[in-house]
Amino acid sequence: MVSVEIPNMPKLEIDEAEITAWIEKRLDNAREIFARQMSRKRGGGRKYRRGRKFHYASAPGEYPVTDGGRLVTSVQSEMISAREGRLTSDLKYADYLTTGTEYMEPRRMLADAIKEALDDQPEADKLAKAAHVK
Repeated sequence: MVSVEIPNMPKLEIDEAEITAWIEKRLDNAREIFARQMSRKRGGGRKYRRGRKFHYASAPGEYPVTDGGRLVTSVQSEMISAREGRLTSDLKYADYLTTGTEYMEPRRMLADAIKEALDDQPEADKLAKAAHVK
């Protein structure tokens, strides 16, 4: 086998800090999308009285409609590694909204917000095309 060494060849390196910053920005965008979608006044679901006020619930496939703000404020972004991050909520009912229950169809939740944040990126954004929501 023949090996040739060429001095001063340019090297291609990936800036991990840049990738991390890109992911963090997309997670922040997704959290903003989620909060904005939840803050609308009415959902397309049923209307019912809650105390002295009426609440207009979300319909299946919509983002939940905020009532007291607990869900929106519970959403946190977290970097797992330099190339992986996630949005989470520690509220149990966030799981029910995501997966649905015997009595309720799923609502749009955090994974949907991440997909929207990625879709909002310019067509030329190669990282947006390479990102996958698990």
